[in-house]
Amino acid sequence: MGLGFFVLVAGAQFAGPDFKVPLIFLALLYLLHTTGELFLSPVGLSMITKLSAARVVGLMMGVWFLSSSLAHILAAIIAQRTSQDTVAGQVVDPAGQLQSYVTVFTQVGIAGLVAGVILLALSPFIKKWMADVH
Repeated sequence: MGLGFFVLVAGAQFAGPDFKVPLIFLALLYLLHTTGELFLSPVGLSMITKLSAARVVGLMMGVWFLSSSLAHILAAIIAQRTSQDTVAGQVVDPAGQLQSYVTVFTQVGIAGLVAGVILLALSPFIKKWMADVH
């Protein structure tokens, strides 16, 4: 997921004089984020059902979907951090808006990569805790 945000940061380097970024960078972002979600969601739901005690599987599935709603709240916070003043729907300072995107997307990209590295480091321990569940 972090790589997707770095694609947008890289795309900002190719912004034109009107501060618009080529569409290919948005397409690459969607490709990376959608691929990440396709890897994460089915595996996560499967592991919830396999690793949870039978009497609390429904509750744990609810917790899984609750975590998705919390992710949407985090997305709203990120969107607020990138917002700029507008007048009649037009950005007042396009250069400042682009710089705001670069700053926030760099921070989110770093956070995503750090979280990924931490999870990779923890994966041997997580596999041990899972015992024979695959």
